[in-house]
Amino acid sequence: MRICSLLPSGTEILYGLGLGRSLVGRSDDCDYPAQVKRKPQVVTSRVARLAPQDSQKIHEAVLQLRRQRKHQFTLDIPALKKLKPDLVVTQNICAVCAASHPEVEAAMRELAPIPHMVSLSATKLRGVLEEIRLLGAATGRQTQAQKLIRQLEHRISRIQTKVQKTKTRPRVWCCEWLEPLMAAGHWLPELVALAGGQDRLGFPGDESRWLDWQEVRRYDPQVIIVMPCSYSIPQTVRERWRLTRRPGWKELSAVRNSRVFAVETSFFHRAGPRLVDGLELLAALIHPDLFSAAPLLKKRFRPLL
Repeated sequence: MRICSLLPSGTEILYGLGLGRSLVGRSDDCDYPAQVKRKPQVVTSRVARLAPQDSQKIHEAVLQLRRQRKHQFTLDIPALKKLKPDLVVTQNICAVCAASHPEVEAAMRELAPIPHMVSLSATKLRGVLEEIRLLGAATGRQTQAQKLIRQLEHRISRIQTKVQKTKTRPRVWCCEWLEPLMAAGHWLPELVALAGGQDRLGFPGDESRWLDWQEVRRYDPQVIIVMPCSYSIPQTVRERWRLTRRPGWKELSAVRNSRVFAVETSFFHRAGPRLVDGLELLAALIHPDLFSAAPLLKKRFRPLL
């Protein structure tokens, strides 16, 4: 089977199922595991070309493309024709993060034969696990999918068991964008709850939403996890001034208690197996009295103050 994955979470699921050799094409954001970067690139972001790595300018570039009614991603149709995929993995959840199902469907009609498409659209953790099962069925890897799901469920259960030992549920803000400010949605409020916190700014299963700074001040988070979508930790650190210069920043409980962290965002924004790594990292940051970050995870966050 020849597979093209047009989004990082699909790519990571495919590798988790042992299908790395079957992958023949990827998006420009597919960078994990490292060997995937040797695969041909068939999707490119227009936003990356329009805007430097600055949250406000990226936001403005996205709005500009929407006003012009242009897609935010370019599919390399000639490359896809040469690769002749049997299966194309796409998504229908966020037009900013990856090429979405309607534009991919239109592009696939130019291929002969038209490949089978699997579109991922989970908005909660259980849905992500079910989509691992779905891709396993589409690729003949049902046994591998079931094994991977069991491993992930065991790790989730281990976190839940430990969290039951505490009655403390700190208020958490998952800051998904810096200018304008955002609260994280979809599976992230659920991950916070599983990790022993509470997120009253985001809503499980719903889209991420814009925030007013005064709303953040009234909420007074006790833990702030700064995770601008697709940012690396160094990028987040360079833009921390967008938070630290806001009025009343130093009065927030999270700031007064030095509980503000920049994290590796791919653990939180990619709906694949590494969400459970993100859950384990959240648990260590929210409840350091109960959890210690594994050596690998210690490299995936940085105190932001």
